[in-house]
Amino acid sequence: MSSLTPRIRAACRSFQGYQARRLAERTLAAMEDALLKDIGISRSEISLVVRGLRHGHEDKTG
Repeated sequence: MSSLTPRIRAACRSFQGYQARRLAERTLAAMEDALLKDIGISRSEISLVVRGLRHGHEDKTG
């Protein structure tokens, strides 16, 4: 049973990350194109930006 606990925690963290990414995608998708342009992304890049996979742009958070 003790080996199951870390797996459950990892699954919970993974699910929480998924939920956060989905919320970010929905939030960005609800924005107007002009606002997305102001923050430097296009509608077609939303999924990539949320997952941190957009090429040619460095992460400005760290």
